[in-house]
Amino acid sequence: MEIRTNQENYIRAAKRITTAYLFLLFCGLPLVFWRMYFDITETKLAFFYGASLLYLLLLLLARLFHPLDYGTKPERIRMHPAAIALLALALCFGVGSALGGHPEEAAWGQNNRYQGVFTLLLYAAVVFGLSQQSIDPLPPARALAIGAVPVCLLGALNHFGVDPFGFTVNLSALDKGRFLSTLGNADFYGSYLCMAVPVVAGLFLQAKRPSARVLSGLMLVCACFGVLVAGSDSTALGLFAATLLFPLALFSDLRALRRYFLALAVFSLCAFVFGMLRHGLPSATYLSGFALLLSSPAVSGAMFAFFALLWLFLQNASPVGLRRFSRFYRIALGAAVLLGIAALVLLNTVLSDLPLGGAEHYLRFSASWGTDRGKIWMFVFRLYRSYPVPQILFGAGPGALFHADAASRVFADAALDTAHNEYLQYLLVSGALGLAAYLAALGFALSAGIRKCASHPEYRGLVVALAAYAAQATVNIAQPMSTPLAFLLIGVLISQGHGQAQANMPAELEK
Repeated sequence: MEIRTNQENYIRAAKRITTAYLFLLFCGLPLVFWRMYFDITETKLAFFYGASLLYLLLLLLARLFHPLDYGTKPERIRMHPAAIALLALALCFGVGSALGGHPEEAAWGQNNRYQGVFTLLLYAAVVFGLSQQSIDPLPPARALAIGAVPVCLLGALNHFGVDPFGFTVNLSALDKGRFLSTLGNADFYGSYLCMAVPVVAGLFLQAKRPSARVLSGLMLVCACFGVLVAGSDSTALGLFAATLLFPLALFSDLRALRRYFLALAVFSLCAFVFGMLRHGLPSATYLSGFALLLSSPAVSGAMFAFFALLWLFLQNASPVGLRRFSRFYRIALGAAVLLGIAALVLLNTVLSDLPLGGAEHYLRFSASWGTDRGKIWMFVFRLYRSYPVPQILFGAGPGALFHADAASRVFADAALDTAHNEYLQYLLVSGALGLAAYLAALGFALSAGIRKCASHPEYRGLVVALAAYAAQATVNIAQPMSTPLAFLLIGVLISQGHGQAQANMPAELEK
């Protein structure tokens, strides 16, 4: 019988604990609820807190039960730059709270969607814990996909007025139109889908066995219908970014690239079917303008034909030609982004009188832009400019916007507790340094994930999922429904990678 060292036992135990924790969060957090929608935010927050604190405790106990073997020199603990950046973000939250003068909001941030100092410290601790582990990316990806299926199916049922669990029984007529599935508000639902759908697509692209292809294909169909009922334009923004970014990771893999266009053809077909159902069945929840456009027979039919032809065309493509085209695609994508930015600037300045028709609502900034987000953002910029230098650097702590709005109401009928833009929110709460730390954490995590994609395609969906979340965050808010999952993605992407911990094991422990 093979005798394992304490270090080997610890690595095995930590891996099992980490796998169980990630499955519990990725699969369970979107589904958990207690009193339907009426305490769903608190329920999911408590679930994340409880599971994460237990995870950190079990890691500590595993280390205590399996201490380093006698005579073995302890390895130096290396903190990934992303984990350091998140710790800096939490510290900026703390300094901003001291400067803001509202200590009652500091720990939990109850008037700031529960993004308090304690929450940010827990995010940093969990990401650090995950970064020290050897994580196989497939189990967390599968867990996220498994959780997404009932979320999307329930969302589709809710849209057509079917409420099997009674979530909407006591909601107002207004809330019934924008609340769906187990996530509540359509923006929260859409934020989650921006992470779940790329992961489901990633599993579909990599499936090898026939049974895996069929199962992942069925998951993809569920995810497609879930996307179409998301009544939030932020969903379209995040998934549009994911659609453009996915090919960057696929040009070196012809089979995956062909299947990617097949996945887009499947989405187009689902949009066509959804459009037919929408005309024959009642709708109980709102749809976004993009969902209405994509589900029209003309658009969905044209999309299906286009992506199906691309799928067929790539059957005889050469890998050498694809690698050449990948460079052109990168240049074209970068140029399109720059031209888009320039066009937006011109349309809102020298070309402000140019008629845009239905696109006016999206392309021309005003106080009413983005369901009054324009008005909120203008108030946020005025508030930030009024800060003294210490608060410009470190912010005014959780609840800063809530208390500023209480002194000078932006909306007469509602209190404002978030900027509806995560980056502006971090700027107010944790200052320029805190925002820089958060952006650095995202950048380091995405960079680490991209490097791993070259040798481990299983990371592709996870990398695109984090990028899609970052894109939708420009018009959405951080909250307990999906934001903890984004931080878990950071932890998985910066982890040591499957098998790397064993590879890095000291030689004397391998014998």
